[in-house]
Amino acid sequence: MKVFQRPETIGLWAYIKDWEGVWTTPDNGVKITLTDPKGTVKVNAQAMTESTAGKLYYYYTSVVDDEPGWWRFRCIGQDGTGLEAKYTIVDAVFHLE
Repeated sequence: MKVFQRPETIGLWAYIKDWEGVWTTPDNGVKITLTDPKGTVKVNAQAMTESTAGKLYYYYTSVVDDEPGWWRFRCIGQDGTGLEAKYTIVDAVFHLE
């Protein structure tokens, strides 16, 4: 369990490998959505930054007014477009005190 304190900067990471186990970043990048415990979307489909192939991050700086409790984040990577598009979805949580 990851626990953070308000107003801490929180590093949110997504790790993606292809079917052969090779680190890879989707062609269209990865977007992150961050939701607080009350269901309020605090970050909506923002692009994540690539550190190295398949390892992406987004920094969220919490504020003292942020709702304490379990926060959820979803990262969606997309390869290709239209009917040929393939998606990778990573869901995770952290606790904010």
